[in-house]
Amino acid sequence: MPQSTTSRDSDEVVYGPFRKVGIIRDTSLQPLQTKEEIFEILFPYEDVEKEPGKPKIREIRAKEMEIIVELWYLPAGVRGEVGKDQFLFNRMVRKVTVK
Repeated sequence: MPQSTTSRDSDEVVYGPFRKVGIIRDTSLQPLQTKEEIFEILFPYEDVEKEPGKPKIREIRAKEMEIIVELWYLPAGVRGEVGKDQFLFNRMVRKVTVK
């Protein structure tokens, strides 16, 4: 179902036509169509000043990260039980490293 957001920079969903922006994000899953979503996942980093007076250097604290993505069916407006009303369609686990 398409969702209207409050602004171009926010993912917050609002109710009422007077608060909505004309940009619509399509979140539906259509049969026999491939859907691709892009998410930015940031590695934890720290800005470190190695020498006084010089610009800070960004250092990545964790060089390896395990990313878990789950695609669930959750019916709108219903707090159901897992396996009865809520179903896990797909689960992916990937290890990502920075070299």
